Amino acid sequence: MEASFRLIVLQAEADLRALSRQHVKDCIVTALEPNQRWFLIQTKTDAERDLLAGNETLLKEFKDVFRVRGCSDALVDGLAFTFESQETVDRQYAGSWYWALK
Repeated sequence: MEASFRLIVLQAEADLRALSRQHVKDCIVTALEPNQRWFLIQTKTDAERDLLAGNETLLKEFKDVFRVRGCSDALVDGLAFTFESQETVDRQYAGSWYWALK
């Protein structure tokens, strides 16, 4: 993956976080390594996760963050966003984000 995309990802994380926090105040957005085209949006509750994951406008806004930075449609279409809550991780994976993301 080229260095310029890595820089875009670092800048985009803050924008994705700001967009998410318009709906859920306390959430974390992280680009997952080594494939920085995969983003994890962590919430505290299942209800918060569902609110974000079910918001098609938010998903479009996420993709627009990359389009305005000059990313191709093919790259943008290949982006993945995973929404998960601490509640689910605690309940189904004994609190382990490692196993939740496997």
